[in-house]
Amino acid sequence: MIGMKKKFDRLLEPGDIGKVKTRNRMIKTAAGTSFINKDGTVSEVMKNFYGSIARGGVGLVTVESCGVEYPLGVHHLSAHAHLEDDKYISGYAELTEVIHKHDCPVFIQLFHSGPWHPYSQTGLTPVSSSYLPQKERDELGVEKLHGLTIPEVEGMVEKFSAAADRARKAGFDGVEINANSNHLIHTFLSRVWNRREDEYGYADLSSRAKFLADIIKAIKSRSGEDFAISVLITGLEIGIRNGIAIEEGLEIGRIIQDAGADAIQTRAFGYKEYHIIHPGPERFLIQNPPENLPAELDWSRQGAGAFVPLAAALKKVVQVPVITVGGLDHDLGDRILEEGKADFVGFNRCLLADPELPNKVAEGRPDDISHCKACYNCWNERINNRHIRCKVNELLGK
Repeated sequence: MIGMKKKFDRLLEPGDIGKVKTRNRMIKTAAGTSFINKDGTVSEVMKNFYGSIARGGVGLVTVESCGVEYPLGVHHLSAHAHLEDDKYISGYAELTEVIHKHDCPVFIQLFHSGPWHPYSQTGLTPVSSSYLPQKERDELGVEKLHGLTIPEVEGMVEKFSAAADRARKAGFDGVEINANSNHLIHTFLSRVWNRREDEYGYADLSSRAKFLADIIKAIKSRSGEDFAISVLITGLEIGIRNGIAIEEGLEIGRIIQDAGADAIQTRAFGYKEYHIIHPGPERFLIQNPPENLPAELDWSRQGAGAFVPLAAALKKVVQVPVITVGGLDHDLGDRILEEGKADFVGFNRCLLADPELPNKVAEGRPDDISHCKACYNCWNERINNRHIRCKVNELLGK
């Protein structure tokens, strides 16, 4: 009927992240695959994988977490991307060419592992915003820890901006900065980790956010205003004293927007019995969830979309696009966008199960989509440094 609203119109609407145009509101989020070659170069399997995601019609591809320092900056030593040297640019240029061939923009996520670095495997002491006493390190599961000096912090800013500029030279349209989940940048933002008493110190949130703000400004200065920056933050820490509260997460969003961020993704991070919330809120409910579910999140759909309230709250206080994630699919994603709770929806596991999901939605064939079963086989393979595998899609990476 003429004038009738087409289903999924909002999901299929083009968008903007800085100067980057996306062909729809679906983003392939950054998630490790272990497809990188052991020497850190881009593999054929990696190109096959991301090429199939781009061909499937997603609006923007975000290539998996990439260390700005090696080996100290990663936690999967032989299965983690890293971009600390110009010698890797040519391989990533081949990857971006494969993705751009399908008229799809592409970012790469930059991070530093911080406390997650495996001291037992390298003998290198993991770095953080601050040194913590033994009792607190035991509580957080960290054997060794070195608090960065101010010159070392400034050196880290340089490492991030240099890696981002290599990404630009390799043809990436932008970067996503991972400031989430106990990686190095997060240890500055959170009072769980930050005990500093200097300009990056714990007493004031703007000081705790200075490291991240400095990284954003350095990348913009070096790579240009047209080079887009999205930032992934923890909008809520659960299960520990002095964790980031929602109000602090909103203020972090305002600070990094003012620093030059072009988009923000927000999610929750949990400690102790809440830790499983990180890989997926649906799995959190399956494996003996605690009696008290975090009231700040949405548990009405068995965990799918649990982080949406964080995005909806952030959207009210910033002007840049807000991205939400967490067990989403095309139906729920479209509803979230229609309700104005986010500007983009991030997909990962549903695209592993069916890379053609966006095309099938656009072609009016949602019934043909192969759905993720939330078995987390992909996650289990990744944490064991093996190529991810999907029980729904046996052709993954082929």
